[in-house]
This record gives sequence, C-alpha cells and structure tokens, in this order.
Amino acid sequence: MRKSIQLMMNPCRVSVFTFICYVLMHGTILFVRGGKLETITALNVIENTHTDMCAYSAANLDLTLDFTLWNGYVNLAIYNSNYMTTLIYQNKGTLESYPDLTFFNLARNVVISGSPKVFSSGLAFEPSVFSRYKEFAPYAYYKNGVICLFDFSLAYEYQTSVEPEWYYNLKSRNWDNASSILSERHQRNGSIDIQDENTVMYFAQKEDGHWSQPYFDCGFSNIWLVTFSVPIFGQDATGQLVFKGVAFIDMNLNDTDINQCDLDEDEEYVDIFLNVFRGTHTCHPDTKCQFRPGLGFRTGGYNCLQVNGSLFNSEGKLLLILFGIGFQIFWTAW
Repeated sequence: MRKSIQLMMNPCRVSVFTFICYVLMHGTILFVRGGKLETITALNVIENTHTDMCAYSAANLDLTLDFTLWNGYVNLAIYNSNYMTTLIYQNKGTLESYPDLTFFNLARNVVISGSPKVFSSGLAFEPSVFSRYKEFAPYAYYKNGVICLFDFSLAYEYQTSVEPEWYYNLKSRNWDNASSILSERHQRNGSIDIQDENTVMYFAQKEDGHWSQPYFDCGFSNIWLVTFSVPIFGQDATGQLVFKGVAFIDMNLNDTDINQCDLDEDEEYVDIFLNVFRGTHTCHPDTKCQFRPGLGFRTGGYNCLQVNGSLFNSEGKLLLILFGIGFQIFWTAW
C-alpha cells in the first residue's frame, strides 16, 4: 500500500514541494510580522502537556495576556488583603488572637463566591504575623465538588526562594508609594463618647496585584491555572509600611476556550483574555476558520470551512499539504 501511494504522488511531487515551501515561508513571515512566535510556542506547550509529565517538569506559558474581564474576581482577593491589613493594624502587627479557622473561612468564602472560575484561594503570611508559625498559608480549593481546606505551607515552602513569583514579586517590591487614606473614628463605650482617633491606613488596589503566567498545576490539580496575588500590609512602630504577606486566587483555565480564528471572525466569541491566540489557525487561505466553542483550554478548536460549505476540522491541514496545489486549483475552480 505504501508503494501505491508513492506512485500516485510522483506526478505532482514538485508541486507539493513548492506548495509546502510556500506555506512554511509564508507562515513564518506572518507569525514574525504579527508577533505570534511566542503564541505558537505556547500552543505547542498546551498541546503536548500531559499529567505524566509532572514527574520531571511543569509547563508555563510565556505570554502577555489581558485580564480585564476578570476584574470582578480579583476584587475578592483584594478584599481579603485589605481586611487582613486592617486586622493586623488593630492587633499591633500580629494576628495571634485569632483562631486558624478564621483565615481558612476567608479563603473558602472566596472560592464559593468565585465558583466555578475560581479554583482556589488563600492567604500567605510573613513569619512576624504568627509567632507559633514560621510559615502559615491557609488555602481552600475544589476537589470533586468539595471545598477542601489545607495549610499548603506544610507541603510547600513559599518563602525560601524566588521561585513562587506570586509571593516573591510582591515581597521584593518597593512599597514606599503604596496607597493610603486618613481614617477618622468616633466611638463610644456604653453611654460615654470616646475621643476621636485619626489613623493613616494603607490599602492595596488592583494595580498593586500580580498576575502569574498560565501554568499547568502538576501533581495537585493537574489543570491549567493562572494566579492573581495582592499584598497584605502592616506598620512598624513609626507608622511605616511593612509587607506582611499576600492574598491570592487561582483561576481555572481548563473550561476556557482557545479561539484560534481571526479577530474579524466569530466576533460573538471574542474573549479579551485569550485574544493572544487569535489568528493562529492553520486553515488553507482559500477556506474560512470557524470556531468550535466548548472544547476548553486546548488547541484545534475550529473547523476550516470551504467556499461550498463543507468542513475540515483543524487536523485537516494534513490533507491540504498532502494534495498541495491540486486542492488549491480545485477550490478555485469550484
């Protein structure tokens, strides 16, 4: 059978070779001109990442993404960070008087509020916040429809290196210009008014946060995630700001579709976050890319629509290369 295929291909060998060279050259020029080389690399990583890879490596995507559509979710982490900042101020720099469950509940509430897009949430503190813990990171995550609570510092030392970018990126920043506001407090003790107290409170905003690159969470959830973290502040004896930890959320990418069709097609499916993948389809120039939603965070979620309305899926590109110029002439004549 292999010989018969070779005999059939011999008459158009030159045409096929010419066509393949044209496609490769044209595609390379297109991707370089459109800044798509990093995106193509990322798509290859996504396509070739499997759970059996976790034994020796973890996959990360080197991409610049637009997270505008997720502003509502990041507010959940920002609320927790500012709430922690307030508690730390009120308790003179520590949280010793609060039971551990208080912080696990805060993480769990974020997962409940952000479900199903938010996979997990947590807090991670500096050693100075709890004298009884060197590291403390209350964490909540979904597993088989159940929200699990876990101190992930028991399995992961997040303060020992620069590797956890969601923590080190914020800890290493200069926060001299952090946002602050004057707070006026007027209270009473029973029927007696207490003297007014004015305090300067520091707080975190969305711009203070850090988005990680998308990564495959090997060995734990085995799904694609992206993490948003935001700082928790405290004050020293002179009132100067001190970094006390982070609040964070992990966003689930597995249910997010990758649309590789051109931006001027399927506009109803435009997702700002994943626009970086638009225009990376491999459909023949004489066909139209048609997005196939619902496949999740994977490549090849499209069909190649011919002029006569028939379809090739994303794997159909092999047929186009195989028959080369013959197909091009056929489509033109049709």
